[in-house]
Amino acid sequence: MKKEGILFQGLCIQERQRLDFVEEEGFYYEKRKPYQKTEKKYADVTYFLLYIISKNQMCREMVQDMETQWLEYLRERAGNSVYQGEGFWDSLSGEEKICAEAVLGLLEDIRGDEEERAELAWIGFWYLIYKGFQETYCFFKNIPRTTFQVLCQRAGEKKRERCMGISYLCMEFLFAEELGVQIEKNGTYPLLYGCMKTCQKMWESCLESEKTK
Repeated sequence: MKKEGILFQGLCIQERQRLDFVEEEGFYYEKRKPYQKTEKKYADVTYFLLYIISKNQMCREMVQDMETQWLEYLRERAGNSVYQGEGFWDSLSGEEKICAEAVLGLLEDIRGDEEERAELAWIGFWYLIYKGFQETYCFFKNIPRTTFQVLCQRAGEKKRERCMGISYLCMEFLFAEELGVQIEKNGTYPLLYGCMKTCQKMWESCLESEKTK
């Protein structure tokens, strides 16, 4: 199972080309040859995915129907995660919190080193969001490409609470990646990072403090 893509690296919010140089091996090669180097910057989407999934009634009902032992395991896995921002968990109701904990447990297994658990969690995660976001899946499954502007318009229709729109937008990017849909990123795309940072600060993740230890 490849550990790459939005679930592992985050959402690519900046990509640019710059000219770099490579030196030839050998004593007589003093000149350096230029080549194009791609620089990418990623934003963590974990809280955004947990938020939009936990607000989905179908996803909550599916989590409630999970086997008790598996649900308890996933919630325990979530409890040991670095994603413990008080602001985030306080923004959820009781059922929403249980759903978010279960999904976080799945993500921790997907990102973990145990291949068998990762594959099982991958299946469980995608089955959950395919069922919960059928309309989103159907939008992406028959198109080869779309634009960032269209995704923003769709996300704006889902904006019932603060951070709901940006969270749905992250879900759209996830489906587009999974289904191989190309997204044309227009001039407003760089604003996405600022919006994501605003929500991240509000949720007060302890992720950064853990990284610096």
